Amino acid sequence: MKTPHIPTAILTHDGKLIIAAAKNDAAVTARLPDGYVAAADTLCTKVSGDISTQKTAKGELGNLTTGQVQNLKVLHNCMTQARKTARLAFPGQTVKWHQEFQIGVDGKDDLGSYLGRVDIVLGSINNAANLAAFKLKGWTDAETSNFQTARSGFGPAEQYRVKQISGAKNTTAQKNADAATLYENILTIQNAADLEHPATDPANAGVRGEFQLGIFPPDHGGNHAPPAQPAPQTKPK
Repeated sequence: MKTPHIPTAILTHDGKLIIAAAKNDAAVTARLPDGYVAAADTLCTKVSGDISTQKTAKGELGNLTTGQVQNLKVLHNCMTQARKTARLAFPGQTVKWHQEFQIGVDGKDDLGSYLGRVDIVLGSINNAANLAAFKLKGWTDAETSNFQTARSGFGPAEQYRVKQISGAKNTTAQKNADAATLYENILTIQNAADLEHPATDPANAGVRGEFQLGIFPPDHGGNHAPPAQPAPQTKPK
């Protein structure tokens, strides 16, 4: 089962769009098992509801507004660009990638934890030495400003963190499992759409956009450290 290392708000927001597109496309639906789209729709509603009910059960703020979801997408893109630039600016410095730019960090995907990682990356970019290295790779003050503006659209990370309260049942494992299943469902629907409406036909551009092909899942900019390369083999003499 694939784990969606993206904020749940993005997963459910884009998931709803993709599922809605599938409901309106009989050819795509026909490629999937009976009831598949309907089941994905039900699960998406459940995962969205889990976010909302955390307001009472875990001290979360509840559902994000549409504007906040869009802002979260901008923030996620800024993180992607920062990680890509960090790889170029500090080649091979895997410890720095991990600690300062959160590359390869598979932390919790609740909003508070995600914003905490964002704050670490922003702080690293604002370090004078790091910023100078970034600027040698095409990064400008405009990127830093856009990143900070997107982050400022949310309050302190701590107010979004999941907090266990007396008598509240901890259902984190089930919620994570539901999110992973939903992610797999969405990717499956997209695959059916990709097969039905291939990119080789320019006329399919519009419908492919409805299925968020090329948009979802959002790029992580190489979120995981690359595997070590084997040492070159020497030719026997």
